[in-house]
Formats: sequence, C-alpha cells, structure tokens
Amino acid sequence: ISLCPPGMDDIEDIVIPEPRLSDEKNDGRVAIKVTRRSNSDPVPPAQSSLPAGIPGTQTIFVKTWGCSHNNSDSEYMAGQLASYGYKIVTDSGDNADLWLLNSCTVKGPSQEHFLTYSRNAKKAGKHIVLAGCVPQGQKNILELENMSVVGVQQINRVVEVVEETLKGHTVRLFSAARKVVKGIDGRKRKRRDGGASLNLPKIRKNPLIEIVPINTGCLNACTYCKTKHARGELGSY
Repeated sequence: ISLCPPGMDDIEDIVIPEPRLSDEKNDGRVAIKVTRRSNSDPVPPAQSSLPAGIPGTQTIFVKTWGCSHNNSDSEYMAGQLASYGYKIVTDSGDNADLWLLNSCTVKGPSQEHFLTYSRNAKKAGKHIVLAGCVPQGQKNILELENMSVVGVQQINRVVEVVEETLKGHTVRLFSAARKVVKGIDGRKRKRRDGGASLNLPKIRKNPLIEIVPINTGCLNACTYCKTKHARGELGSY
C-alpha cells in the first residue's frame, strides 16, 4: 500500500557505504542517496550491499591486556555493547562475529600478544575493532592499517564503531575528551577530561572487584615509558 499522495512517484532510498571513515570528522553514518522510480518499473531485488545482520544481535569477543585502567575501559565497553543487545564472550573468539582487542603498549610482550591476536583475527576473516594504548600511541603501525579504532578517550562511542565495522566500514576515533570548567576568575575554559562518563553501563571482569578510574595520563615524560604517548597529559575524571 503506497502512502504517497496520488501522482507522486515512489522514492527508493539506496544506502551507499563510504569507502572509509576517518577519525571524528565523520560520525560513522552512511550517505543516503535519493532516486526516483517510475510506477511502471518493477521493484528491484534486495540490495546485496546492505548489512546482512540486524545490529545488536552479533557476538563480540573482548580481549584485554595491561593495567587496571585498561580493564576498566573494557568493562565499560562490554557493558555498553551488552546493553545494546550484543552477546559478549571473553574465553574464545572462534564463534564471534567481531573481535574487540584492548591493547597495552607499556611492555613489549603485551604489545606482541596484541599484534598476534590482530593478525589471527584478520586471517580468520573476523571484523576487528582495536582499542587501548597501542593504536592510540602508534597510529601508523602498518599491521593495523584499515582497522577500526576506538581511542582511549572515546570508549563511550564503542557501539557506534562496532556497528559500522560490522557493516564493512572503517572508523578511527582518536581525539581527546575535554570539558568546560570555570576558573577562579569566573571565566570558562576547556580542560582535558579524564575520559568517558563513569555512569556508563559496565560488566565487571570480577564481580567482587570494582575498578573506579580517578584520572588518566601522566605529568612526567620518562624515556622508558609510552604511557604519556598514549594517554597524554594528566586528566581528572
């Protein structure tokens, strides 16, 4: 039954996926192209380029390396994905549709394990979303090209990144979170924020342990440590 007024042609919306989404300049949405179809034309078959699955029904494998802050980030990302309907698994990614790999760059072995997992996921034909300090601090690693990334201060947008990655797009979000604060002189200024809100849903790795982030980044610049390259200057929640 047509809902269009008499004499008006039907309008067919065709989703045209973009070849690549880059950073936060693009919010992960696809372009909509509107075309007209004559009433006498046959109805075209379903577009094969459209995503096969319904968003929020796939299985996500979450793997985490590193410190308590990384584990906390994974808990928040898993909680958001689960609240959106995704099934979260942490033991094996064999039957998962997408691998969410939250990395650590402080120690060499942790970074190598992360890179090994990303290679294995690619060989297995899995959708991949990278997170944590490795892609944030070393954005130009060749092995991580053309993979979606959710930055350490963008974990509140993990559902958006996962959804677009499952459609075959690439999303890379790296920007720092900032908040407006009022100084002692009454003037408002933008200041580096700790990260995403602590009110986000979460799934605890250990139900008996609650990780509460209070800050991120560091004031120092030790030559042997990559934390500041990834987490930046000290920021308070």
